[in-house]
Amino acid sequence: MRRLALFLVVLVAAAATAYGVTYYLRTRQPEDQWVWLRREFHLNDRQLARIHALHEAYQPVCADHCSRILSARQRLDALGRSSRKDTPEYVATIDRWEGVKRECQEATLHHLAAVAAAMAPDDGRRYLAMMVPRVIHSDHLEPLGIR
Repeated sequence: MRRLALFLVVLVAAAATAYGVTYYLRTRQPEDQWVWLRREFHLNDRQLARIHALHEAYQPVCADHCSRILSARQRLDALGRSSRKDTPEYVATIDRWEGVKRECQEATLHHLAAVAAAMAPDDGRRYLAMMVPRVIHSDHLEPLGIR
């Protein structure tokens, strides 16, 4: 009887712990990207303001690239469904799509360099080491974000 009671106490404690952990993980709010950036790269108010201004100024450029990439990708998908993939129009659309992806990558790398330059040198190098591979290996199907 004592074993059964001990077993039930342990079972209830394990269930309560599992519930508590699950509840905590489900209800916690993700950290704001700017809070994370400031903490991760030891930014002071001036650095954070500069990076925020760079980010805001780059948003229209990024939106334009995203729009053009999406448009070319949709055209490519439509052509792929309706015709052969060796037509001149299909090849030209692939070239346009690849060109805008390349343009986006170059502009984003330039933007990242400007952001890194606003940081302390060691933090800027670490930021680039974290972000550049994400840009280089991006499939350009979704935004990268700063985290």
